[in-house]
Amino acid sequence: MESKEEILELLNKYANTYKEGKEESEQIIQFLYNHPQEEIFDRKNFTGHITTSAFIINEDADSLLLLKHKSLNRWLQPGGHVDATDLSLAMAALREACEETGLGSSNLKLLSNDIFDVDSHYIPENTRKQELSHVHHDIRFLFQCLSSKAINISLEESTGSQWISLSDLKDNEDFYWFPEKVKKWYCLQPAKEN
Repeated sequence: MESKEEILELLNKYANTYKEGKEESEQIIQFLYNHPQEEIFDRKNFTGHITTSAFIINEDADSLLLLKHKSLNRWLQPGGHVDATDLSLAMAALREACEETGLGSSNLKLLSNDIFDVDSHYIPENTRKQELSHVHHDIRFLFQCLSSKAINISLEESTGSQWISLSDLKDNEDFYWFPEKVKKWYCLQPAKEN
C-alpha cells in the first residue's frame, strides 16, 4: 500500500492535472496531514478514512456502470474500504469493483495508475454496523470493462446495476460532470504511435 507521502504525491499530481483538482483534493490532503499512517484507512476512525472507487466505462467508452447501493439506496460507482492486504489504492478499487460487480480482474482494465477523481462525502450513522457518521475521503480510478456480459452483482452490496450512456449522464445530478471529465482524461493521454 502507498504511504501517506505517496498518496500526497498522487493527490498533488491530480491537483496539477485538473483545474478543479486543487479544490477537490484539499479536504483529503488536510485529513492526511492531520492523521498518522495507521489511522488513514481505519474504518473505525470516525473523523474519516480513505476509501477507493472504480469508475467503469464500457468497451466503447460511451457508458458508465452504476450500482444501486443497498444501504444508501442511491446509484453509485463500485467502491469501498481499503483492506490491509491491498497492494495499492488502485488495486483496492479493482478488488472492490470485482467483489461488487462479479467481474473478474481480467475483465477490468485499469486505464491509469493516476487518480481520476476525488471526493470527500458524509456517510450517515449505521447502527446495524455500529458505525458513527463519518467522512469518506474517496480516491477514484478509471477502468474499462472488457466484457459487460459478465456482470453479476453482489446482492449483499447492491440491488441492481445499469449501464448509463455518457450522453444521458449530462442530466444526472450526481454524475453530470463525468462525461466531460472522461473527455478531458482522454485528451490528456499521450498519442499512441502507429
